[in-house]
Amino acid sequence: MDHHIKMRLFLSICLIICFINHAVAQVDTETPTADYTFETIEVPGVDFLEVAASNDFGDYAGNTRSPDGEKTIGFTLIDGVFTTYDFPDSLNTYFYALDNAGKAAGHYKGTDELYHGIIMEDGELTQYDFPGAAQTFIYGLSDETGALSGNIVDETGVTHAFSGDLVITFPGAVATYGDFVNAAGAVVGSYVDADGMPHGFIRNPDGSFTTIDLPKMPNLEFLFVNTITDFGVIGFRAKAVNDILRSYLLMPDGILYEVRFPGSISTVVRNVNQDGSIIGYYDLADGRRHGFVGRPTPHPDEEDFGSIFSMHLSKGLNMMSVPLKPTVHTTAGSLAVKIGATTVIMFDAANQQFVAWTPNAPDDGFPIEGAKGYIVNLPEARDVVFTGTRWTNEPQVAPAPTIAPYQTWAFVVSGYLEGRQHLDGHLVTVQNLRTGTVMETRVRGNYFAAASVDLNYHSVVEVGDILALTVTDSHGNTVSETFNFTVNSANLANAVLNVALDDIGTPKQNLLLQNYPNPFNPETWIPYRLAEAGPVSLSIYDTTGTLVRTLSLGYQSAGFYQNQERAVYWDGRNALGEPVASGVYFYQLVTPSFQQTRRMLILK
Repeated sequence: MDHHIKMRLFLSICLIICFINHAVAQVDTETPTADYTFETIEVPGVDFLEVAASNDFGDYAGNTRSPDGEKTIGFTLIDGVFTTYDFPDSLNTYFYALDNAGKAAGHYKGTDELYHGIIMEDGELTQYDFPGAAQTFIYGLSDETGALSGNIVDETGVTHAFSGDLVITFPGAVATYGDFVNAAGAVVGSYVDADGMPHGFIRNPDGSFTTIDLPKMPNLEFLFVNTITDFGVIGFRAKAVNDILRSYLLMPDGILYEVRFPGSISTVVRNVNQDGSIIGYYDLADGRRHGFVGRPTPHPDEEDFGSIFSMHLSKGLNMMSVPLKPTVHTTAGSLAVKIGATTVIMFDAANQQFVAWTPNAPDDGFPIEGAKGYIVNLPEARDVVFTGTRWTNEPQVAPAPTIAPYQTWAFVVSGYLEGRQHLDGHLVTVQNLRTGTVMETRVRGNYFAAASVDLNYHSVVEVGDILALTVTDSHGNTVSETFNFTVNSANLANAVLNVALDDIGTPKQNLLLQNYPNPFNPETWIPYRLAEAGPVSLSIYDTTGTLVRTLSLGYQSAGFYQNQERAVYWDGRNALGEPVASGVYFYQLVTPSFQQTRRMLILK
């Protein structure tokens, strides 16, 4: 059984999978036949299961009936667990989108007969209304950007499509409906022209439109375009007068297939996955509705869905390469979303260091390229399907083997600097106090991710390790306290420790530090920290308490005065410019609200 429909059985919930080989019906005698294997998705005791969305991990979302049968409610089927959702005080609740993180989206009908968007995340339902819209219908949720898509009704009652914050109106249309957006930014939907005729459309990334029609079905009641893959495979459904509802797949080369589940009275395709599989639901004559997955039977001479490669990734750390060139630009962020990784690490050959990305980063991180290895960490083992074409102008490499996660041989410390607004270029240094291992990384967008990797697969961190973090500016000046963090088991499981470093650039308290070098001859530097601005002076005394010299530092801003460029410099001379004798001396820092004294030693 394919990994996408392998699901754990929880309590009384199980899936009944029925395998039926079926050749898709031809639209006309010139349409080639596409072979599918259909798999029915059922939940015991549920006679109405309208599967409307799926993700890359074989999870599903859609709609079912409430226990009393009086209303429609949303459901998710994630890792075999069937859960229903009913928005409070709604007449009906619908789910039509599901991303790789398990977030679902759709809309509900309120008692006022108006529709509002909803988002389900971590088991909680949140209402989402498109800004300025009277009604919001959500049908899509982008894995790449998190953007919602669907359609809205404005205050005048006109329907428009939307994707993210973009409102889409087909030129000359009286109503425009949106559904899904692919990774390239192509939005699909439908519109009704001035004559009342329905059409499908693609809004291309450049803003142009392509119309989708069924010329041999002129008497259409409706035509709804539901989905488009990154390869440009389009799924839609249509119904002509005095005919049943029919679903179709339109290939990038213009070939059209009808899809019908055998024995059904109607079949609805809701989504086409990147590997060419389709999901949706079908109706039987007895009124029951079931979900399905359809998988194309591959033929050596066909490339309708592009090349496909399936890879197993273990729980924990894996070394992998991306076997095929995706149809759209892929980044560390989009790869993490696809495989469910907690971090992605690459080796920067130019700078001879490892570079990490974590999901809390402010951007999508580095690009994913061919002939390169990447380290990824997964909370659970997964089979992942990659689609695309062969990498060009790159050596062809097989996917790197996965590594059993017996050791935490790669680890990332990531987070944000809180304090001054402009911290890009600052250096974050992390030292494991047990092993002495040091990792460093530069700050960008106040974010940092420092990686430690042992390619011999030996552990680089253990539970209980204390990691000391310091921050220096682009000139090498210390700008932070030393932050100590203790590694716990959850950090090891994710291979990531997320932290927040506050008060960067401003010490928490005034402090006079030990001079360096010490002992010294004839010069030394005296570091200190100021928690608030003010006039500062430093005085030096001998063991009898006699003042040797006072160094007036003037008005100083709050900050860390620790590096040689900022610390107090003393050349070992008294106020007359004479070298002082060997022995113990005391130095005292004085501000309006603080003074502290330490000792130092001159050896000649």
